[in-house]
Amino acid sequence: MTPAAIIFLILYIGFIGFILKKIFKGDAYYLLLYILFILPFYTTFQLVIFKAFELSLLVDFFKYSKDFVFFTGFFVFIFGKNKSFIEYKWGPSLLDKLFLAFMTLTLIYTIIPLGEAPILSKIIYAKNTFLIGIVYFLGRHTDINKQRWRFIVKVLIYLTVGSFLFALSEKIFSTHLQSILDYGQFNLVMNDIFPTGNYGLSWTFERQGVFPRYAAFFSNPLEFAASLLMFLSVSLHYLLHSKYNSNRLAFLCLLLLVSLSFFFSYSRGAIIASGIIIFFTLFFEKKYRLIGIVLISAIIGVIYTYFFSSKELQYFLLDTLNFQNTSSLGHLLEWIEGLNSMIKNPMGIGIAMSGNANGVDQALKIGGENQFLIYGVQMGALGLLIYVSLLVKGIKNSLKVFKRSSKQHVKSISFVAAATKIGLLIPLFTANAELYLFVAFLSWFLIGSTETYYLKNILNRNIQ
Repeated sequence: MTPAAIIFLILYIGFIGFILKKIFKGDAYYLLLYILFILPFYTTFQLVIFKAFELSLLVDFFKYSKDFVFFTGFFVFIFGKNKSFIEYKWGPSLLDKLFLAFMTLTLIYTIIPLGEAPILSKIIYAKNTFLIGIVYFLGRHTDINKQRWRFIVKVLIYLTVGSFLFALSEKIFSTHLQSILDYGQFNLVMNDIFPTGNYGLSWTFERQGVFPRYAAFFSNPLEFAASLLMFLSVSLHYLLHSKYNSNRLAFLCLLLLVSLSFFFSYSRGAIIASGIIIFFTLFFEKKYRLIGIVLISAIIGVIYTYFFSSKELQYFLLDTLNFQNTSSLGHLLEWIEGLNSMIKNPMGIGIAMSGNANGVDQALKIGGENQFLIYGVQMGALGLLIYVSLLVKGIKNSLKVFKRSSKQHVKSISFVAAATKIGLLIPLFTANAELYLFVAFLSWFLIGSTETYYLKNILNRNIQ
């Protein structure tokens, strides 16, 4: 494996050089290529490097090169213009101001002496939070034309098919890819986290009854399931809007692959979210007849499950609804802990004191199974309010662009951005979902690009 890993590192360094060269020329679109070609495999690449060399420094190089690329792009966006950024005509929207407020609040909570987390942990955690805003503003600086969007869709299709094939292979051979790449040892050495669960990985890779959940080439089954929500949004949109029957058939097959992949990842939150995306799409597109068909199919599915499915599946669903399932009970306890913290400390308890991100000491953390509560626990009610406002405003403006734009590729971008964010609302309630880098970064980037179109063409603002 070592020669292959060396070749990979050389290619990766060359790819970063290519991306940075394009960024310095002022084209932030190439950061999208980094998101598409690197972030789905972000953890898998680290596993490959660690298994080949067993050098934590090489893994850290790969890990922090991501931050270097995005922060460099952001600073080029601010300072790398002919005009001084002070003279630049910004014309910030409400969504821009919300992001700036969120980033400023994060900076304030990083600096002030609040909480038990050490300053280094705060900086590491704040960096992860800043990246959300950075990706959004880079999207604001990017005009995705028809040809580029077509290429992005093709890559998403390849990722959909590729992840399905990987997960199918894992299912056939009853082996996690992460087991082959020594995920347990990697986690122990790099993150000081001992392997857990019956597969020597973590509890995330299995469900009740010691049944495996697969992640394909993503970091874990939950990230795989969250990414499937974007693949579902793309498939559903083009299934409804393709002009040719052959294309509709292709996207129908793609939709089937996504559905099967949900079975492999077995995330209840993502499965529920996929239903929300489907009903939202059909309702928004005024496909009322299809809504009826889907509802009837869902009712038949419930009846079948209740009377004819295996006892194991029936008990699993009942335990989930009654919060007797270990995972559901764990979510509930974490939510209660987070809510209690917010009630006692409405101004927050400090950065790096909740969640599962890098920099959070698991011995100190309070709550962590809900992205909304994670921000609320750390930055108080104000942090929670701003974050919710980001989501609501981003979705709302994207839907306005979808309804009013006459350009088909713009409608597609805005729909995928909005539908993905709507679908992610459920995983955000059950996990630290902003850590799912691929789907989080790509959706925020598309929200940013859509916002620029919204300002220029919907509100007719003369911004540069």
